[in-house]
Amino acid sequence: MDNISEQRACIKFCFKIRKNATETFELIKLAFGDVALSRCVTFDWFKRFKEGRISIEDDHRPRRPSTSKTIDTITLVRDKIRYDQRLTVRELTNEVGISISTCHSILSDELGMKRVSAKLVPKLLTDEQMEHRVEVCLDLKNRVSNDPSFIKSIITGDET
Repeated sequence: MDNISEQRACIKFCFKIRKNATETFELIKLAFGDVALSRCVTFDWFKRFKEGRISIEDDHRPRRPSTSKTIDTITLVRDKIRYDQRLTVRELTNEVGISISTCHSILSDELGMKRVSAKLVPKLLTDEQMEHRVEVCLDLKNRVSNDPSFIKSIITGDET
């Protein structure tokens, strides 16, 4: 139970033992100190319990459905990134017509991507990518076992 729920439970308890709102607020301040609910909030919850409320949980608040983070938008962002991985988030938002925060959310949460240097790359490899890496490694291993000087001809680089 979080701190706010605990305090609401205490307010409900005080109401049930017939304390008034002022006494309840004083007890809440005494028990919780600096993190106590404000006088206004304490009185509001006391009033709710007095009017017959049973639950100490927040009421469900309907929220506006997301209109920018749709399957079509996610697909469009994915296609743009596949075409040009060097696109910046700002360029993506301008091309797709979404906010920067929505674009970040789509890239990280929906597409599982992160920025590495100047390119957007997937955070995790797909099964196909892992299989391809295994095949390449096995091929390199076979080449080295057949020709020990082959290893000297390999040039390496980093992710950028």
